[in-house]
Amino acid sequence: MKPTFYKPAALLGFLSLPLLLSAQTTTATKETVPVVSKEATHEIIEKISNGLDQSYPFPDISKKYIATLKSQEAKKAYENLPADQLAKKITKDLREVHKDVHLTIFYSVDYYNRITKETTNTSTPEDEQRELERKRQNNYGFDAVELDKKTSTAYIKISGGFHGDQEAFEMATAAMNMAAYSKNIIIDIRDNGGGTGMMGRFLAGYFFNPGDERYYLHGYHKDRTKDIQEWTYPFVPGKRMADSKLYILVNKRTASATEGFAFAMQKMHRATVIGDTTAGAGIAGSMIPLKENLVVFLPVKMVAAPDSDQGWEGIGVLPDVPVKGEDARTEAERIIKKEQEDVAAKTK
Repeated sequence: MKPTFYKPAALLGFLSLPLLLSAQTTTATKETVPVVSKEATHEIIEKISNGLDQSYPFPDISKKYIATLKSQEAKKAYENLPADQLAKKITKDLREVHKDVHLTIFYSVDYYNRITKETTNTSTPEDEQRELERKRQNNYGFDAVELDKKTSTAYIKISGGFHGDQEAFEMATAAMNMAAYSKNIIIDIRDNGGGTGMMGRFLAGYFFNPGDERYYLHGYHKDRTKDIQEWTYPFVPGKRMADSKLYILVNKRTASATEGFAFAMQKMHRATVIGDTTAGAGIAGSMIPLKENLVVFLPVKMVAAPDSDQGWEGIGVLPDVPVKGEDARTEAERIIKKEQEDVAAKTK
């Protein structure tokens, strides 16, 4: 059975692990979760196994995953479990084979129904309008832009995910244009669990001159003919900030596509990364509805630096300036102020 992927080109960790577990826990506490039948459990195990076999980027690891699932099913380890507990048990067993923090099974009635409609193209105009309003209410992840005239610093906070909608890019453009004439840019992606890598490439484009497109990241698939070179975009609306200093704030909950942004800008020597080591979720994937209101996030693409197999999966992005996540903004502002004081002292 061939798995159906949810917007595979756009997703890079659509939800971070904490958000997935939150969705699972919240739903489960509001209702009595039914026990999954033996037949339904077998279908769930088969669908996960088929997806891993066909698409997981590391065949050796996927074979071990599948062997563990089959073994545990044969031992009746998955029988007579409520759906939410079954999700946790399968995830736990897979993590004990290899700790891929993206590979997650979770229980959510609302999310299962929403993603099933999307993958089967049965979403109603009302469903789409509700989703649009949800994204607009969240400002497509953009929380604030603050300008400090004294230090010529723009602070941009993006905690609500990286989206790939037209309106999301319009929101990003507005934020970047407000920052356009600042000498120092701080982009705060602490607590941002990821989303689409397209937003990271879009933001990155503002920090290079026109015509200076950069090889941003490389995506490795199991089928290497599907590998993807990801470049910064040749056009971004508004003024470029190629000469501005860029500081990216991260913490342990910075995950997936947002880690990719920090990782890529660091590798291109275009940003100073400040904060905690990030989550270490470096394999892109897709949400797949299973059965009994269970959903799997199936990793399908390993993301790494150009011309390299070096990524942040299982490691995280190591900050240039390691401090506690909650202290990252203060540290960035301290660095900016000190550099300006040093320059002023030299000109006296």
